[in-house]
Amino acid sequence: MGTFIALIGLLLATVIVAAVGERTGIPWPALLTIVVAPVIFIPGIDTVSIDTHLILPIFLPPLLWSLARRTSWGQIGSQLNVVLTMSVILVFLTIAALTATAMWILPGVSLATAMVLAAAIAPPDPVAVDAVAGPAGIPKRITGTLQTEGLFNDAASIVTFNIAMAAVIAEGEVDFTKGFIEFLYAAAVAVVVGLIVGRLAALFANSVPDSVIRTAFTWVLPFAIYAGCEAIHASGVIAIVIAAVELSSRSTMTAEDRLTGHSFWETVELLFTGVAFGLIGMSVRDAIDTAGTYIWPAVQVGVVLSVVAFVVRLAWMWVLYKLNVRKGRKHVSPLRLQEVLLMAWSGMRGLVTLALVLAIPPSATEYHHELSVIALTVLTCTMVIPGLMLPWLVRKMDLQKGPEADRAIEELNQRAYAAAHKAVREHGEEHAPEAYTMVQEWLNSITEQRLQDPESTDERMAAFERARESAIEMQKVALKAASSELHRARRERQYNPADVDAVQADLDRLIVASKRNVLARPSQMVKWES
Repeated sequence: MGTFIALIGLLLATVIVAAVGERTGIPWPALLTIVVAPVIFIPGIDTVSIDTHLILPIFLPPLLWSLARRTSWGQIGSQLNVVLTMSVILVFLTIAALTATAMWILPGVSLATAMVLAAAIAPPDPVAVDAVAGPAGIPKRITGTLQTEGLFNDAASIVTFNIAMAAVIAEGEVDFTKGFIEFLYAAAVAVVVGLIVGRLAALFANSVPDSVIRTAFTWVLPFAIYAGCEAIHASGVIAIVIAAVELSSRSTMTAEDRLTGHSFWETVELLFTGVAFGLIGMSVRDAIDTAGTYIWPAVQVGVVLSVVAFVVRLAWMWVLYKLNVRKGRKHVSPLRLQEVLLMAWSGMRGLVTLALVLAIPPSATEYHHELSVIALTVLTCTMVIPGLMLPWLVRKMDLQKGPEADRAIEELNQRAYAAAHKAVREHGEEHAPEAYTMVQEWLNSITEQRLQDPESTDERMAAFERARESAIEMQKVALKAASSELHRARRERQYNPADVDAVQADLDRLIVASKRNVLARPSQMVKWES
């Protein structure tokens, strides 16, 4: 009962802290961790107890799915270099640097044990990056690159962690050749599984008329994918991402589906992220109790490892900046020196790091008591402190005036409504002239962001009534054309899917509203002062 009450309290705290974060501009996950950590020291306050081996299977699938459904094949295609250079190469470089550092500052630790700790700390957490970096006001081009990195980098670290852990348990040497082969196997099989499951899921979703069932299906699917991939030793992380993108690209969702699905997954992401970061805060008490007198040496180790991880990431971001500028890339980051610092600062560790560290068995290393403190110190140095400072850093670097300050939203709006106008012109002759005129006026009122106030004469009212049914059909044609154009734009590399989704959401509201009341009567129209 105590655990249940603690969980409910954590969910309530998530909602309250998220509201405070929205009002103050402070990234709420970092704020939640800070709030929860001291509260759990109050006598009588229970913590949420979850088997360490269940943390990733419970939290990672829905959060990864929620993040992956926002991206597209176009964005992934435009950022394949990000997947290779940041999600793979940077992770392995970080593991190598952290392994060497751990062997240097932890006397007597074996190579395999050091690699276990390094693999747990190496990957920035996509959940942490999305939850903290997004509210901080980081431009979408940069967050798009960070999210692409985060969606795939867990695969390299988890495979490395498992290989090193097997060597630790067997008290043998790390087989790097075997590890490399297993990594390729895990990634390749995951891609195949993701594509197959995504296509089959799209066929199922398209054949089910009930939106509630479709939404429930997408909720269950990521857990099934993760469990299935773990059973065949494939990467559940990669499979979930691929399946989510494939499903999104092939499903024929209605406006209601998009709006309700967006609301549903926003709620899921909020609550699951809150519980995940709350668990990080709740781990503080157990970590301190476990470490005992070794707490301060463990904190020092955590600080050193955090600094090394930051330096490696900073150096690599500088290398990528030089490569991006030399090759003239426009849709990836970093493109300026300010972005090098920002992206290095945004290398936040989170749930994955905590779960992997807690999954290390006590017999694996003599430093087991210190591991939890080391992990929490890394989380504090790489997630909590940067999260609190990110809004200030973004303002100081004035990133909105850089190349990322494009006009994507405006351009997408123009494309959508240009398609709507074209459809009306092409099909206008199929309907009454009054309907054609009215829909043209309706489109103009939207594109110009103001409503016209026609004269409410008897003739005009009569024409309105005669044209009402034809106007309904014309409006459907226009909105369908605009939505189709945005669907095509979402597959193109030059647009961030988040920008397309923002314009699509506005269009979906018009589509839903049109089914209730197509056009307001002239007497109901409001004149906007321009």
